[in-house]
Amino acid sequence: MADAEASLRVLTAYFDALAALDARQIAAVFAEDGEIEDPVGTPVRRGREQIGEYFAQGLCQAAASVRIEVLAALPAGGSVAAHWRMVARGKSGHEATVEGIDVLQVDPDSLIARAEGYWDQQGFRRALSGS
Repeated sequence: MADAEASLRVLTAYFDALAALDARQIAAVFAEDGEIEDPVGTPVRRGREQIGEYFAQGLCQAAASVRIEVLAALPAGGSVAAHWRMVARGKSGHEATVEGIDVLQVDPDSLIARAEGYWDQQGFRRALSGS
């Protein structure tokens, strides 16, 4: 189990990778057998390959730039919950803002074992595309 400082470092690395719009960098902050359910209720992606593909075909494909502000980060018991706000500019030129909560379970190697996202994916995608 990771300590609070390690969990916060992993959170920062994850959000930095998202802001860089680099699917490989995003996948690299996950354990080899890590998983993500983002947002919760959508299919779980397992392993770095599926996680990288998810972001390559989603956020990294649609956005030209991303800024993420952490509004609150609460580490506990090898996990961290973060309330965040993302502002993205789509390749279409439209801007979208969304808030959400991510819960990251961090393994002893300071990699994400599981990530759960709570946010309005459909509304964000519509705003980003301008539809």
